[in-house]
Amino acid sequence: MARPIIGSLSSIVLVLILAWSIGTIAVRGYNTRKWTVGGDKGWSFGVAGWENDKPIQAGDMLVFKYKPGAHNVVEVDVAGYMECKAPDGAKVYSTGNDSFEMPGGKAYYICSIPGHCEKGMRIGIPPR
Repeated sequence: MARPIIGSLSSIVLVLILAWSIGTIAVRGYNTRKWTVGGDKGWSFGVAGWENDKPIQAGDMLVFKYKPGAHNVVEVDVAGYMECKAPDGAKVYSTGNDSFEMPGGKAYYICSIPGHCEKGMRIGIPPR
């Protein structure tokens, strides 16, 4: 008795899609990096520009390390970055060990404590 060809083909296609999905997830996880913003100094005054020579990619993790109560982190848009202003109602992170997964596009972060962003506590990461 012959096996139906269509059933076998759909099984093969399903297995190939599953293998490709697992491979994609494994490669993405393998290639992601964890970046401590500011390096050894951490999230501090004058950190602006730290990101310029880093090959930060979508899926990478940015870790903001600082003394809780001394600083904070707010994700903003380009206007907020340029003007050093967090929008009303923005989520303010203040644990001293805040992590963000890089999106596929641009990302901007500031410290919203008055005067801190103006003293270089901001980074802007272009899409790569």
